[in-house]
Amino acid sequence: MAKAKAAVQFSCSECGYVAGRWFGKCPGCDAFGTLVEETVAPAAAAKKAAVKPLLRLVDVAVQEAARIETGVPELDRVLGGGLVPASLVLVGGEPGVGKSTMLLMALRAMSRDRRVLLVTGEESTAQVKLRADRLGGADAVEILAETDLAVALAIASAARRIPVKGGIAAFGEIGLTGRLRPAAQAERRLEECAKLGLRGVVVPSGTSTRGKIPVAQAETLRQAIKAGLDGGADAQD
Repeated sequence: MAKAKAAVQFSCSECGYVAGRWFGKCPGCDAFGTLVEETVAPAAAAKKAAVKPLLRLVDVAVQEAARIETGVPELDRVLGGGLVPASLVLVGGEPGVGKSTMLLMALRAMSRDRRVLLVTGEESTAQVKLRADRLGGADAVEILAETDLAVALAIASAARRIPVKGGIAAFGEIGLTGRLRPAAQAERRLEECAKLGLRGVVVPSGTSTRGKIPVAQAETLRQAIKAGLDGGADAQD
């Protein structure tokens, strides 16, 4: 049997952007001459999956999760009765149709019997405050204007009362949908973390991970929080 050839990729030494071919100018950060060739080991042969029996829909067992009502009747109807715990819902629409106002109304209603946090990466806290004043009754809603992964990890640690495991660092940017974006000069940051004697680093997926320190890659903010609070960066990802 012929041996599988190792794949080749090109990684930007400034922002961590990864491409299948070389570019003179990095599409991720527009830096010139920063893409470096890397060899990727071929994936191990996948084990043959066991054949699963066919089922009729009537025979499928379903465990209905307790939903969290948003207090906005039409939104609850669309969501099938409310938010499913630990789920992610993306609300889309043209600018100015009222997405932010509707979500603030939902947070206002939910804040009456639970703690809620509004994280904004686009509007300032003052802009949200003005909208909340017009709606009224949203005084208990907590707000944070932040896109830095390390700060968000610290806030999650305080909110859940679970400390970040000792020797764990994090860097990256949070997008509007909760997905993470690689930070610039990733390799230099990893080198600094190694020099400081840290035990591991949580970074966005796609970040160049060449270095002498264990790295845990995360695609979403939720995955990064789990890795940072649970010590998932102890093992190379």
